Amino acid sequence: MEETVAFYTGHLIYKDINFSFVFDGEELRLIPPKDKMQEIQYTWILKPIAEGVYVNGDSLVIEQSILKGVCNENGHSIVFLCQKGRSISSRNDVLIFPVVGYIKCKTDSDSIDRITFQSPEINCIHPTNTAFFITYDYEKMHNCGEFSISTKDYDSTTTEKQRFEMDGKEVTIFFTVSRGFSTKLGESPININSSLVFEFAPTNDYEFVYRLWFVAKQFIQYLCYRKNVYFTKVGLDAPAENGKHSSFAEMYMLEDDQYLEMNLLKQGRFIKQKYIVGAEGKILSDIASNKLYLRHLPESFRLGRQIDASRFIMITAAFEWEFKRSYPDGVMKKESEINAESKVEKEIERLINSSTGKIKNKYKFLKSQIRVDALKIRIQQMGKDFDDIIGDFGRHIYSLNGKELKYSEMGERLSSQRNSFAHGNLEKEFNEIALLDLIFMEIVIYAMQLKFHGVENTNIQKAVNDLFGLNHML
Repeated sequence: MEETVAFYTGHLIYKDINFSFVFDGEELRLIPPKDKMQEIQYTWILKPIAEGVYVNGDSLVIEQSILKGVCNENGHSIVFLCQKGRSISSRNDVLIFPVVGYIKCKTDSDSIDRITFQSPEINCIHPTNTAFFITYDYEKMHNCGEFSISTKDYDSTTTEKQRFEMDGKEVTIFFTVSRGFSTKLGESPININSSLVFEFAPTNDYEFVYRLWFVAKQFIQYLCYRKNVYFTKVGLDAPAENGKHSSFAEMYMLEDDQYLEMNLLKQGRFIKQKYIVGAEGKILSDIASNKLYLRHLPESFRLGRQIDASRFIMITAAFEWEFKRSYPDGVMKKESEINAESKVEKEIERLINSSTGKIKNKYKFLKSQIRVDALKIRIQQMGKDFDDIIGDFGRHIYSLNGKELKYSEMGERLSSQRNSFAHGNLEKEFNEIALLDLIFMEIVIYAMQLKFHGVENTNIQKAVNDLFGLNHML
């Protein structure tokens, strides 16, 4: 979320020095007081190499992720969000901080207990059109243009609250629909927006708030299978009387490309909240603890259709990660195979004990691989257990290309192609059918993730059908 115009001045304390600041919406400049200019110049920026001789010193880095100041314009607080360890540049005595976002306070409050997120994606994930109904008489509508629009009550447009934990703090999550009206010219008379809401115990920890923003964004990215989602509004609330909340600040993030793929929302390419009812907290919990694999999400839908070696490897890695979570004990094996592995393990253990140096390390590596299931074996196991959920999608995709879905062959192709890419064998001819396998694998990964979080099979089918635009008759 960005402001159209942002230019603020004020003062803040950094490393026990009271700086004046100027912020133009992108760059934060800290201007030291006159009695501290020499200290900044000769101890922070420059480094002495001889008496009276100075050179540029080691790079200054940000030591605080949160810088809280007071604006001259309104007397209220403004909080700058930075990344620790990033370099601070300088012009003469002025320090220039890279800022990733800021929080502008409309009133002052010592604590925050709720964050609300709005975006076009959230308006679709929790549809705004379910929050109102229209009544009309056909004759009056046709002849006079009369009709009535009424909003539903808050309870009927608010989802059941779920919970997850982040940084040892419990967070409540739900979706709701806000509504408002205006009589001002140039403004829409009715405003209806869906919101993703996080509630938590009152805190003044802005780093916690900052991290929650990332969790919320990754959640919406996951539901849309692309990273280019942006919040149009992020509001911070403070606790008020009788369990109510008081809006006191808005959060703005300085993100790069904010190109909105609105056509995807019109096509329904997202997972609706109603498909994951009851699983929201579980999904968010895994996002907050980095257990849900999201590294393979494409930057945009367009880039997601472009498959190169790195993306091929990331998608297969996502499958491997989710397989380990769904099958912590690995693939079920026959007794004879288990016995064979045990005998080989004992023999290698004997070789390890009788070896030293590099040879011993090689034996240790071989031992670690004995019980590891090959990618093709894992895909076969997945096929047995998930075919009733996603098999029809796969068979349809393969049949469109004159091929047949066979999990054993799919495993062979993906394993071979993945190994070629991973080991740099790029001169090896690409197996084009492996591209079909990879497209189907994207569906498989979502099915495994949603199943792991307790989503019902029919809702998994509806979710992937919408998300990937499969247009499959369910």
